[in-house]
Amino acid sequence: MADVNRKTGDLSENALKAAAVRVLENLAELEPELINAGIFDLNRDPVATSSSSGAWAKEAVVILDALEAASGDERFDSAHIASEDGEVFVVSESGLSLVAVTGRFVLASLTSYDMRMALRDVARAEFESASGKPASEAKKEGSGDA
Repeated sequence: MADVNRKTGDLSENALKAAAVRVLENLAELEPELINAGIFDLNRDPVATSSSSGAWAKEAVVILDALEAASGDERFDSAHIASEDGEVFVVSESGLSLVAVTGRFVLASLTSYDMRMALRDVARAEFESASGKPASEAKKEGSGDA
């Protein structure tokens, strides 16, 4: 598997998938209204999803592609789409994108924050695997924009 953030390429596909699955499980505990979620790499390949439906992942990719097309020359950072039936959140960071579908009327800012922290957890696992550094050092070198 090509590396997720084009830095090292040392993270095995299994390690990335295990970290992503764990993060999605944690996100489901934090977000009781979560219906489905998935983490996708730069190629729009699903790293892990909470849905067993392949169709769900394909629809999430359609959303990711539409957001990228609408962002022009810039890479999108996040998006929130609300309808009468539910809400869709997308957050991109560290070469990964997390798409989540929730029930209606969740706290948007909290959901987006939880999703960004979830992606950082996956990125931190990648950093630790690639560098051999412990989590405390990975946290120090991570993004400080939270």
